[in-house]
Amino acid sequence: MILDRQKLLELIHRPFRRPAATELRRDGNVFFIGGELDAQDTLETVFDSHCQSPVELMFVTFGGMSSFQDGEGLTRLLKKNFHVHLMGRFDYPAPPHLLERAYAAGIDIIDIPLSVFDSGLSRELGLQKEERLASLEAARQIFPPSGVTSTLTVGDEACCSTVSGIDILLKRGVVPLAEVSPRAERYPREEMEEVFSHLAEGLKKKKVVMKPLLPLLSIITPLTPARPRGVLKGFIDKLQDRRLLAASDLRRSLRVRQVEESFESAGL
Repeated sequence: MILDRQKLLELIHRPFRRPAATELRRDGNVFFIGGELDAQDTLETVFDSHCQSPVELMFVTFGGMSSFQDGEGLTRLLKKNFHVHLMGRFDYPAPPHLLERAYAAGIDIIDIPLSVFDSGLSRELGLQKEERLASLEAARQIFPPSGVTSTLTVGDEACCSTVSGIDILLKRGVVPLAEVSPRAERYPREEMEEVFSHLAEGLKKKKVVMKPLLPLLSIITPLTPARPRGVLKGFIDKLQDRRLLAASDLRRSLRVRQVEESFESAGL
């Protein structure tokens, strides 16, 4: 992936707005779906839009622990009715049992955002950095490689701190994502360019499977594929998508069966 400087400028002036758990909206090839929405109405709306123009990624934002079961049920319906990658987000350090249930319901990729990596600023914003890192580590034991991400916000802290966060996450086996903050204008654009260039280089070096994440990256980052998509590449991409989805579904089925057998052997 390469940096598109014009796109960065556009994102600085009009940053991506993170969806809420009560919101339903489509942005390009991504459908953002709030986990607290009514399942039947949501499914009908998503189906109508998907029929008119298929999306490549569905992004479920789970609500708090007390409403998680709503998003869980909605996720199961989405997985049953649509053959696309499902990505989920917890805006808090989710415990292992919720991560396990989200994965079993059909989530292929989970995002637990750190937002900022600076410990002092993290405490100031009440973001529970260490708890979120622990939750990310738990998710890595459940989800497949390249299936755990953490979003950092570029422009909410010193850019050098964001770069450090990218490096630490990559070392931990977590895919770092980055979105532009509404307050990004206070930082020099050259420093922000370095952050996203560093991110692209790190993802390439670690050979992260980026295909399922490309629709989201095209919205929240100024990164674009190095090569434009032609007819042949588009066909190959579709074949690769089907292979990744099939492998993901098989892995999920095996893990769910293993967990169920473990409970049965324990008499639970």
